[in-house]
Amino acid sequence: MRLPGPQGGGSAGGSAPPLRWTGSLHVSAPGTASSTRERASSQRGFLRTLRLWSGLVLFFYATMHFLNHAFGIRSLEAMERAGKVLLDPWQSVPGLVLLYGAMIVHAGLGLRALYRRRHLRIPATDAVQIALGLAIPLLLMAHAAAIRTAEIVYGAQIDFDRVVYQLWVASEFGLPRQLLLMLVVWVHGCIGVRAWLRSKSWYPRAVPLLAALATLVPALALLGFVNAGLDMRELAAAGGMALPPGVSDPPGSPQAAATAAVNRAVDWMTVAYVALVAGVFAARAIRDWHAARFRAVRLTYPGGRVVTVPVGFSVLEASRWAGIPHASVCGGRGRCSTCRVDVVAGGDTLSPPTPEEARLLSRIGAPSSVRLACQIRPESDVAVVPLVHSAAPARPREGGLGGGAGGRRETEVAALFVDLRQSTQLADDRLPYDTLFIVERYIKTVAAAVRDCGGHVINIAGDGVMSVFGTDGPAHNAARDAFRAALKLWEDIDALSDDLRMELSEPLRVGIGLHVGVAVVGIEWAGGLEGTPFLGDTGNVAARLEAQTKRLDATLVASKEAVLLVADDGDLPDFSAVMLPGKQEPVEAASFRESGELRALLKERAAVG
Repeated sequence: MRLPGPQGGGSAGGSAPPLRWTGSLHVSAPGTASSTRERASSQRGFLRTLRLWSGLVLFFYATMHFLNHAFGIRSLEAMERAGKVLLDPWQSVPGLVLLYGAMIVHAGLGLRALYRRRHLRIPATDAVQIALGLAIPLLLMAHAAAIRTAEIVYGAQIDFDRVVYQLWVASEFGLPRQLLLMLVVWVHGCIGVRAWLRSKSWYPRAVPLLAALATLVPALALLGFVNAGLDMRELAAAGGMALPPGVSDPPGSPQAAATAAVNRAVDWMTVAYVALVAGVFAARAIRDWHAARFRAVRLTYPGGRVVTVPVGFSVLEASRWAGIPHASVCGGRGRCSTCRVDVVAGGDTLSPPTPEEARLLSRIGAPSSVRLACQIRPESDVAVVPLVHSAAPARPREGGLGGGAGGRRETEVAALFVDLRQSTQLADDRLPYDTLFIVERYIKTVAAAVRDCGGHVINIAGDGVMSVFGTDGPAHNAARDAFRAALKLWEDIDALSDDLRMELSEPLRVGIGLHVGVAVVGIEWAGGLEGTPFLGDTGNVAARLEAQTKRLDATLVASKEAVLLVADDGDLPDFSAVMLPGKQEPVEAASFRESGELRALLKERAAVG
């Protein structure tokens, strides 16, 4: 809020001993260059945590502020009284230290992260978050900085009546700027909170509630703010005597002069902030020039190709810079292993893997010489061999803000795997085309059920059919659609068995596995081939759950995560621990032996017609 004037005017020394990597553990002598790199890695983790928690403090404060605005639906007096509970604690000495400390830390670490980025080839969501984060101080200075300066320097008493009057009556640009500030702060905060929570196991179940709160809180705040502003306009229209005392300053008064001085101070703070941001971008350019001129490393690729890049580039960034094809499904965020390289020379000079990288490499059984190209930033010459072939070359020296992973994205999906039980018996004493006729009818039946319930058949291997749900919607809808498809194909297979009873010695039986989880969707195969539109462990778990149907004498086995997304809390089926191949911990799952059990889970509102 800009205070209006009257009538609203305007490498360490020595050689380090070699490292020995066993799984996720690195042994290095204290005081060596490797231990220094480990401390640097630990420091980066601490700064990320500090940035997260400072952001959470600011988001909590913004939420309290929005809730206080919501009381304006009742009256200005209700908003003032609610502020004593919601906002006054933030005006105490501990509250101010926490609030302004979080603000300085979060903004400083944000600018530091922006400076440390070697390129701005990032997902669109991250680009939006950065842009909104840079815009917040510009909008906030005209509101919070003006109020705080007036209170500290000039001893002004600025309450809700005065703020509302200045925004709705006295200021020409204050109101649209304040509304834009509310939108920018809330969207920026929600993006950050979602990025933090989406890795939590309980997040898919909490999405409906969190989405409702993310919509309801700003909507109520806007209604309250508008109602309070309209009330103030009515008071102003009724004449100055109807206004709360001290709301407006008469021209020429000491208060009016102080207001003008505050506005000039805010202008200087705004200029200083713009210069600071411009300085960050200038420092990036100078750093890159200096690194390219004086501190460059040489990366040698297969075929003898050598790429020279500044110190600080990751191997993946160097590949993209030089236009060398290099696979990276997740866009360089360390969530996949497709960018992995075999470091054939210079590996002992690299920083050890972070715990996250070490766990991922251990999971795929990679030898110690294999690293993730997106996670290693050589400080001396290295030679690497990309291990996953990429058919499409990266465009060299791209800039600007955009999605680093093309149309790919991580999202919650439901995977449904169906397999025909006695498929090998169908070929006994039958002509090949007779068997093919039955299998084709079965596959068409399954595919039709999947499509009718909003899913996509993404892979057919023999008589095994893999399908996916929820590529364009929330996880709870995906789970319900997958269960509906399971029920429909179950009943349709029974009907198909009745149609083919003269051809069959026994009814057709299927096994179904269902699971929900995170997957990468939007995969595009080279040459325009149609193929799997999602990748991840979710489909593997669904297929392994289907394999358990024989042991459990069931038709459908669904993971607990999937069931909880569609079942009422008081109507849950029995769960049992199922040990799946390749998993170190058992998976909780529910078994369905009769289609009626599945109908009971979905209830009549989800019955398949």
